[in-house]
Amino acid sequence: MSSSNKKQWLAWFKQALAVLLIFQVILGPCDLAWGQSKNAQRGEMPSKGKAAHAPGPARGDAASGVQAAGIAEEQVPGGQALSKAVVPNEYVLGPGDGLNINLWGEYNESFSVKVSPDGKISLGTIGDLEVKDLTLTRASKLIESRVNHYYHGVNTGVSLTQLRVFEVQVLGEVPLPGAYLATPIKRVSNVVAQAGGVRPGGSQRLIQIHRNSTVAAVADLVLFLREGDQSMNPFLKDGDMIFVPPMGNNRVVVHASEVTAGVGSGSGGGGGGGGISERSIPMVMEIKPGERLSRVVSEIGGMNPWWDLESVTIERVSQRPEGTMRIPVDLARFFYEQDESQNPILQSGDVIYIPAIIKRVFVGGAVNVPAAYTYIPGKTVDAYLVQAGGPNPVADLSRSFIVRANGTREPFNGAAELNNGDSIVVIEKLLKTYQDYFALVGTLTGVVLSLVGFYAAFTVFGR
Repeated sequence: MSSSNKKQWLAWFKQALAVLLIFQVILGPCDLAWGQSKNAQRGEMPSKGKAAHAPGPARGDAASGVQAAGIAEEQVPGGQALSKAVVPNEYVLGPGDGLNINLWGEYNESFSVKVSPDGKISLGTIGDLEVKDLTLTRASKLIESRVNHYYHGVNTGVSLTQLRVFEVQVLGEVPLPGAYLATPIKRVSNVVAQAGGVRPGGSQRLIQIHRNSTVAAVADLVLFLREGDQSMNPFLKDGDMIFVPPMGNNRVVVHASEVTAGVGSGSGGGGGGGGISERSIPMVMEIKPGERLSRVVSEIGGMNPWWDLESVTIERVSQRPEGTMRIPVDLARFFYEQDESQNPILQSGDVIYIPAIIKRVFVGGAVNVPAAYTYIPGKTVDAYLVQAGGPNPVADLSRSFIVRANGTREPFNGAAELNNGDSIVVIEKLLKTYQDYFALVGTLTGVVLSLVGFYAAFTVFGR
């Protein structure tokens, strides 16, 4: 190709490239406007950059505290976690429930319906049926009866496909009172938890469920959590209002001793070096009228092996006679002998004292950490000496001994098992250092010289 042709082709290429750039500048904004117009027609919002559009459930405009309705409107089965399977003869239908109705046989058809706000479902040519406040079983029978009235040789199947959503008010001693959405499979504890739980001064045992201007049920979340009693945590219904009252005077104070083993260094008194310590932190417990002491013991964790069950006392303010009464209780007789007289009915304001019975073994004398140590059945003398840091260099185990709890004395035996209240006494050596030997030699030498001096003096005096 000649040089002039090359120059001509290069000029044409430059002109074509310039035209393309001009078209890009002109048509670029037009294309963006067209894309936004198409998004608007589909109900989408224009976005900057590349982003996936993920449609989600519609959320309501409810006030603070109300959750999105879409959370509770998931399909069933598989849409929501059920505490138990929906029982057809117990589940009561209401506005918003979704049903699937299948007809098969000589006539085949399927209806996907939802209970209307006035409590009805529409089955096309069959007509409307009122199913509000009917159990799923009764509604199925009603639908089957109506279908058989119009069609012969047709079988009917009814299934629940969607749970209704309704509003529940939560008031009283909760951090976030307000309106919350629930479904028929939600219990009182679920919605109270959404409201932040019960405040420290609120009642967990006398939660009221108001329905149709009356108290329809009372929830006891303590019994539900402790014993799994689901009757104390009922399901919710449309229009329910949950009221959490203050605890009020329905409470007692429990002083239950706690015993812990020391792990730090220390000496004496059972505090350090593996010793034991006792403390009592008061606990405020809510009670119901007529409840007994054993219920409170169960709520604080049941019997503790460190407790002195025979020495429990209840302090009660009495009007007649006026003053404070101290009621002794032997809980051991109740738990082991079923003596109901030792399981008294509690009253509001009672103060319960459960002392500790601490089992100890004492290690003293020529050991590194003399102290009182926790008694463990089967533990030997050598094991307690190790816990006490071992004997001192000046210890003389051959002269040491064991003092039993009954006062008897035994020679030292490292393999001997100890009992509660026993003591290990480690004796020091008579001569501990070389200074002690020099002191003994000096003392003996002084005695000998004194005797010789006395002998010589008396002998000379006798002459």
